[in-house]
Amino acid sequence: MTLHLPTLLVALTLASGVLASAVLAVAWGSRRYKGLSLWGLGLVLNALSYPAFGLRDAGWLSLSILLTNALTALSLVIHTLALMAFQRGRSRSPPPWVVWVPAALNMLAAVALLHDDRWRNVLVAGLQAMMALVLLSQAWAPGLHGRRLTGRWVVIAGTSTLCATMVLRTLFMLEASEWDAQFNVPTQVQVATYFAILGVLLLNSMGYVLMQMEHAVGQQHELASHDRLTGLYNRLALMELMEHHLALARRRRSPLALLMLDIDHFKVVNDQHGHLVGDEVLRQVAQRAQARLRGADLLARFGGEEFLALLPATTAEGAQAVAEGIRRAVGEQPMVVNGVSIPVTISIGVHAAVPTEGPTAAEAMIALSDQALYDAKHQGRNRVVVVPEYKQSSEPSAQVEGVNRPSGQSGQVQG
Repeated sequence: MTLHLPTLLVALTLASGVLASAVLAVAWGSRRYKGLSLWGLGLVLNALSYPAFGLRDAGWLSLSILLTNALTALSLVIHTLALMAFQRGRSRSPPPWVVWVPAALNMLAAVALLHDDRWRNVLVAGLQAMMALVLLSQAWAPGLHGRRLTGRWVVIAGTSTLCATMVLRTLFMLEASEWDAQFNVPTQVQVATYFAILGVLLLNSMGYVLMQMEHAVGQQHELASHDRLTGLYNRLALMELMEHHLALARRRRSPLALLMLDIDHFKVVNDQHGHLVGDEVLRQVAQRAQARLRGADLLARFGGEEFLALLPATTAEGAQAVAEGIRRAVGEQPMVVNGVSIPVTISIGVHAAVPTEGPTAAEAMIALSDQALYDAKHQGRNRVVVVPEYKQSSEPSAQVEGVNRPSGQSGQVQG
């Protein structure tokens, strides 16, 4: 059975047009999708390449050759740029000439060999295979930060298919000896190429949209679990992670340490320099504290100017050493904000123990580290205080109530 190529061109134009409209509608509805508008534009250019090819049937052969090559090359370039826009900051991007030079050579070959069907088609197919390879390299994303999710693997599969199609087309052109088909390229080769490209477009577009959705979901999860100002875990996320570490420490009978950190006299910083400067001080304190922790340790913004660090498999002595390192890292060099040096110190309360059983174990350990922080404040600030190991209280709720302060002492020491 043979397919009627003009009918196929109409079907491909409609399919590509519908796909382009859907992608552009999604891109128009949400501005947060990076590169999606570019991807839709590439689909529009691809859709226009089919009626451009059909101009040959109307006798406009030279115009058809030039338009088809220009639109096809541009669609590949635009899709490569869309991938680069999506992953900017997450992986390495090639210099612009790597993307544009093959497209320029494609058009140069089309113009220079306008009346030499065989070698024009050989060179164009080879150059488009090269462009597809550049597209594949960006789908793979060398040096990608983070693992490759499902959407990216779909795009990799689609671009790999495109590369294989263009390489096979190039090899066929080199081997072919008969060039009497109606449209200069044998009809069965053109039909097979167009079918493969349609499959690639569907696969790549589905994968690209899925990449965007996966990234959006990841961002939402990041916002739900991290503090926007400092980039650290927020209180809710740390409490969820802490339950896991408590269970692990119980099972292994290993100590778990908590460090409650508080910036001394932070209200004075806000009053003297303004809240924007105070925010930057918070960020810099968080960075210095994070730099003194291990990869397995967790640091969260617990509220206001308070931070809580969780150190698995760490004794009280080890936690005290870490806390002293953080205290020195913060206090020995002033924070510099907008060229102004702002001396900052912190107080740290430390508690370490093998966690006990019970639903309030996490709250009790936090209360003890907070009590140690209170003692550090009461003793003059800019110091580390360690409380003894946790012992079951007959009334654990009394330790935790009011979050942290012993009865009658809450609010006595500010900042």
